Amino acid sequence: MAAELVAAHGVDAVTMEGVAAAAGVSKGLGYAYFANRGDLLLAVLEQEVAALNRRVVAAQNEAIGFEDKIRAAAHAWFDAVIERGGVLGTLLTASQIQRPLKQRRNMMYRRLEEFYGDLAVAEFGIPRDRAVATASILMAGLQGLLDRWYLAHDPREMLEETFVRVAVAGMRAMAEAPAS
Repeated sequence: MAAELVAAHGVDAVTMEGVAAAAGVSKGLGYAYFANRGDLLLAVLEQEVAALNRRVVAAQNEAIGFEDKIRAAAHAWFDAVIERGGVLGTLLTASQIQRPLKQRRNMMYRRLEEFYGDLAVAEFGIPRDRAVATASILMAGLQGLLDRWYLAHDPREMLEETFVRVAVAGMRAMAEAPAS
C-alpha cells in the first residue's frame, strides 16, 4: 500500500495513518511492523530493489559471457525502470531516508561492482582490483544514462547499445593496458 501511495502521490503522502487507512487496518498494526515512516519507506525501497535485482539476475542467467550479461542487465534494468521507476526514483531521492539509503545503496553497488569485476576477470583476464574499479566507474555511468533518457529523451535502444559498447570496450582496454 505504501508503494502505491508513493507512486501515486509521492513520499509526502506516506504516513503511518494514511497507509493504515488505505489498507483498511488500524494505525497500530503498522507500528507493529515499522518503528516509523522512515522505516516503512526503507522497507518499500528494499522491496523494489529486490524485485529489480531478481529481474536482472533472471535476465543474466540466460546470457553467456560478459557482453551478453551486460546487455541483458541493461535491458532488464530499463524494463524495471519503466514499470517501477516512479516508486524507485521517488524513494531514491527522498530526503527522509537518505542516510540509511546511502549505506544500503553503497553495499548494493559494491556487490554489483564485484560481480561485474569478477565477470571481467574471468573473460578478459584483468587483475581483479582493476576490473572492480572499472566496473565501479561503469556503474556510476548508469546515472548519466538515466539523465539522457529522462532529460534528453534519447532512445532507449541507443542508450542500451552505447552502454554495452562502452562497458565491453572499457574492459577490453583494461585487459590490454600495462599493469601499474
